[in-house]
Amino acid sequence: MRRFVFLLFTLLSSMMVQAKARVSDKPAFASTSTSDLLPVKVEHLKKKTVVHFRMNCAHRRNWSMEGARLECEGRVYKYISGRLVTHDGPMVLSDEAFEIGKEYDKNPMQDSLILTFEPLPKKTVMFDYIEGDNSSSWKIYGIRLDGKLHPFRLPAYKKPENTDEPLKPLILTHGKAKATIRVHGGSGVGYFGDSARNPLTGDYEEETVYEDSVTQFCHPAFMPMMPQFIGHPVDPSMGRVDQFWLYIIPGETLTLDIDAAACVARVHDFAAGNPAPSDCYRVGGSIGDINQVVLENMHFIRGFIKEMPVFVKGETYALWCDKVWACYDSLRQEVLKKRDYTQRQKDMLQLLVDNIYLATRRNYEPLLQWRIGYGNGISEVIAEMKKTQTLVDPHAKDLMLYRDGRSFYLPLNLSNLPYLEANGMDKGEVYDMMKAYASAKVVGDKLRAGEVQPDSIIQSVHPYFQQVLKVKNDSVKMQLERLKKEAADRMKPTPDAVPEEMLNAIAAQYPGKAVFIDCWATWCVPCMKGIEAMEPMKERMKGLDAVFVYLTNETSQMDAWSEQVIRIPGQHYRIKSDIWNKIPGLGAIPQYYLYDRQGKRVWETTGFGKETLKEIETEINRVLEQ
Repeated sequence: MRRFVFLLFTLLSSMMVQAKARVSDKPAFASTSTSDLLPVKVEHLKKKTVVHFRMNCAHRRNWSMEGARLECEGRVYKYISGRLVTHDGPMVLSDEAFEIGKEYDKNPMQDSLILTFEPLPKKTVMFDYIEGDNSSSWKIYGIRLDGKLHPFRLPAYKKPENTDEPLKPLILTHGKAKATIRVHGGSGVGYFGDSARNPLTGDYEEETVYEDSVTQFCHPAFMPMMPQFIGHPVDPSMGRVDQFWLYIIPGETLTLDIDAAACVARVHDFAAGNPAPSDCYRVGGSIGDINQVVLENMHFIRGFIKEMPVFVKGETYALWCDKVWACYDSLRQEVLKKRDYTQRQKDMLQLLVDNIYLATRRNYEPLLQWRIGYGNGISEVIAEMKKTQTLVDPHAKDLMLYRDGRSFYLPLNLSNLPYLEANGMDKGEVYDMMKAYASAKVVGDKLRAGEVQPDSIIQSVHPYFQQVLKVKNDSVKMQLERLKKEAADRMKPTPDAVPEEMLNAIAAQYPGKAVFIDCWATWCVPCMKGIEAMEPMKERMKGLDAVFVYLTNETSQMDAWSEQVIRIPGQHYRIKSDIWNKIPGLGAIPQYYLYDRQGKRVWETTGFGKETLKEIETEINRVLEQ
């Protein structure tokens, strides 16, 4: 009986304490310096404040919490303790928990971070989390405890006037495509993804100017392709919370205003509300109305498919295509009816829908595998589907896409060329430009591989693409001449070997030596860090029978690669990407291999770290001592 009374008293006491606790679930916040840390709950207790975070990279952090604190109205509330909880999956807690400051080398799918601080004042409405004062420390500002969102910073969306003017064909011209991006409540946009990469040459070409919260982003005047995506605009203070594509067109302008607080609230679906995209962004400029359509229908651009039609036994490919068409036609009509768009915007939306229809039709096999999975007889289903597959499409005539120059608002997709030819759409400026681009890309691929082209080849392509190819050709020529003068002895021709034997063939070029092979790329940050860290080791091994070989592929642009060849002592090979991609076991980079004096592979590893460096030197010395 006494035990029962004691337990009852303990339970009631606990309930009273909990009743006094103030809990905020999924609190809104204004901005953040990281995408890996998200506040999901705040417990506001009498003697402490506990902040729960969801996170994604605990295993990569140096958990020095010196200087960690909460800040509120100019006062500091010190960090007391914390722990990390690993997860076996997105929602399943494991039995392991680690105190902050102790070694933590787990690699979970997702972690929880639970931090305890001195108690905030009872009536606190908003506070900041500061991990530390250095630039790499995580900071989250404006965490709210009142269940409300931060006020919207942008003016109300003003609908464009509907003049019933259709989307006119796009005339292909050269000229700078300029985007001005303003982030309200945060800093500037710091990354544009592959939008700045020239589709012909692969060169990364951009002019980006940062000034406070304003970023100006320009493509060079000779950009060969029409619209380019601003891919994944990222603001450090927004925590990389949103990803979307917008169009920029040579000679045209785009303005984009971003409400940082509204973005994080929308993406993370806070309890306080889920703002619409129109609350988060404002687009303007000469093609602002077009980009508004893109912004409000991002699922089309990304190719998300809600109800992918399933191919069933006994069905023909034509019947399946009819279901695909019905699905997208219905979706298009639904969106057009619900949206109060101008005729110009409706035309753009139809282009987007048409493009996704073709992508679905063309990529039926991987889409089926995605929707159905690889089980339940998927192989038999696909085999049956292939028997009746055809490019002939009775709906081709209903597509706006590729009918005229309006299709130039979308990047040209060369994989659609056979479709156009099969459906009698191989006449007119759209098809002609696609064919011209295909021919120019053949030349561009050779230039990307570092092959100088005769002037006659450059002049043979369509005039629209000649300038960019000439600039690239002159650059490759200059880089090769420089290499011949400064590092000719380091550049080696790729052996004539099948991909399965390529690494062995390269190692065989150095008989009686310990051959260390470093598979890397100029754009790979860990690769570059590893190369730099190994230079002292290479100096210590001078005069010994050790050869350092560096392998890269065509993703390392010729000019960037040539700079590194001059800087990095060793033997350098630049392998064609189609061969590189077929080398067994070669996936993530940096990838390291070691061959002994007899040309036998004796060691390999992936990734670089301090321990990796020690291991590499140990293994090379072991081979040298044999």
